[in-house]
Amino acid sequence: SISLCRFHCCCKSIDCASIIINYYATMTQSAHDLLTSGDGKLSLHYFSIEGVAEQVRIALSIAGIPFEDIRVPFSEWQTKKPTTKYGQLPEMILPNGQLITESTAMLRLAGEADPEGKLYPAADVGKRLQIEGALGLTADLARAWRPAIYIGMRPDLFGYPADWARDEKDATLKKLREAFLANELPRYMGYYTNLIKEAGGNAFLLGEDLTIADIAAYQGITYYSRGIADYVPADSLDPYPEVLAFLKRVAEHPKVAAYKASKA
Repeated sequence: SISLCRFHCCCKSIDCASIIINYYATMTQSAHDLLTSGDGKLSLHYFSIEGVAEQVRIALSIAGIPFEDIRVPFSEWQTKKPTTKYGQLPEMILPNGQLITESTAMLRLAGEADPEGKLYPAADVGKRLQIEGALGLTADLARAWRPAIYIGMRPDLFGYPADWARDEKDATLKKLREAFLANELPRYMGYYTNLIKEAGGNAFLLGEDLTIADIAAYQGITYYSRGIADYVPADSLDPYPEVLAFLKRVAEHPKVAAYKASKA
């Protein structure tokens, strides 16, 4: 129920609750229009991997927003890179030609356009604050992992030579990743477990409805169960049954499952 009206109605015959509902519906429609209206087509540009763009792809699919999913081959990246605004991907080009450069901005915009108002509910500021908190947690998890992944890709950023000896690099990678699994991963999985339990234990991070926070967490956490990073085995999430059950619920959400099936 709406207990506080932001609008100052000059006539008691005006239904302030209806005004507020219509106001938030307009916000959702504005996001939808931004993603669908213009002379061009909405396009999302990223590499031929899931990465940080996959959460955006899923949210756009759930919101029913058509888009061109443009995959940039790694072999073409050095040619493509100078043409990007910040030398990185993803980039989203709206139908009106506007460029969006940050994946979280894209995710929020897609969530705002959800016609059911569940992914990023405009009418519930309290829920949006909870979503922002959960998004921040997932960003913190990614930040904690970053040195263990990027030291192998860009050792020069961490004070090591670009031509760092392979055996020394491998030993450092092993040390960092095993330390992450022993210390940081349990800490963050504990935080997620608490969120899941606080929300009832049998739904999503913040309650019954799937939000963009669930999509981001699903993508961020699932990575550690894929066995694609050296020294991070596929059973790394096995000690966290509540988290595994949460990931399964997200994957089995009808609209997430439909998106995944369309890409199979």
